[in-house]
Amino acid sequence: MFDFPSYLASQLTLKPTDFEVETLAGGMTNETVRATFATAIRFPESSKPFSSVVLKYAPPYIAADPAQPMSIHRQFIEANALRYLAETPGIRDLLTKFPRLKIPSLIHHDSAANVLWITDLGVSQTIARFLTIPPSLSTSAPEIATMLGAFISQFWQKMARPAPKTIALFARQNEQDDPVHFLSSTALKVMSSHGVPDAEILGERIRTTMQTKHDREICLGMVDFWPGSILIFPDGSCGLVDWEYFGPSTPGAEIGMLVAHLHLLIAKSRNEPEVCNAVRTFIWTFLDSYGAHVPPTSAYFKRQALVAYGREMINAIEFFATDLDEGAQKRVLDAGVHSLHAAGASEIEVDVKLDGAGEILWDNVLQ
Repeated sequence: MFDFPSYLASQLTLKPTDFEVETLAGGMTNETVRATFATAIRFPESSKPFSSVVLKYAPPYIAADPAQPMSIHRQFIEANALRYLAETPGIRDLLTKFPRLKIPSLIHHDSAANVLWITDLGVSQTIARFLTIPPSLSTSAPEIATMLGAFISQFWQKMARPAPKTIALFARQNEQDDPVHFLSSTALKVMSSHGVPDAEILGERIRTTMQTKHDREICLGMVDFWPGSILIFPDGSCGLVDWEYFGPSTPGAEIGMLVAHLHLLIAKSRNEPEVCNAVRTFIWTFLDSYGAHVPPTSAYFKRQALVAYGREMINAIEFFATDLDEGAQKRVLDAGVHSLHAAGASEIEVDVKLDGAGEILWDNVLQ
């Protein structure tokens, strides 16, 4: 674990009694803490003082799996993303329109120590915990889903068709930075080890679909859009955090990933009825709200969503094996393979309706 207390003391010339450090749960990629100060501190980069900040240390590996190397360049991408979001007039206007939707601001990037200083959005819980642990199964979930669906649809529209010079701000330095190879090869390994007959074809389908996603319907997105990046606050407001993968994406791919990880909450809960109902209601309300603010979805959108969903479900067998019993693993794998098959080899082979309030392949998965 990175020595945050010593780092803070040296950077701010503070005594140990001048601040408290609390480790924040939920992060997989970085080590993240909240630092609370006895006396508010100031930074040259900001005109206002801070009574607390969030610090993210980026090790040269995945924090939750030190055996998996990862480039620290991800921190430069997150710093650029937070600067870009803060400086883009359309996003500032959108956040004004949605005052209950929060995105942290960059305070300082200490590139020498690989530490990012960002604003503290406050005490919160991830949407995963909110939807699965009572008494969080509350009536506010549909309101949050409606707000998030409306916001994210407009966010992606404002992020659509970015200029090449903008895309360059979030370019990966090498293959280790690019999730395409890692995610497609992991899915191939999982399918092969579980005897999926056409594993090679489906693995290649994941790889080529991720590589060609920038050709059409391009937008800048979180890329890692999953429940761990969505925070819920006691007042019912919502936060989007962890922007280190920000870059070119598509709305279909973003939604496919989110829905997959929400369905994984059902699998991890052993299909507990209350959790199933809460998660499914959240998904449908989110998709309905999203669909109300965008044109009808294209075949390209559907295929992007199906492939992203299938990829994430299959890779969950590798990443979340301890959370899934044997029966759940089979259902998750079957759902992922089914989604990849439904995506077809091209858009003309997509065989599922995928509209906001209409039929959807994912409606009956994990039953």
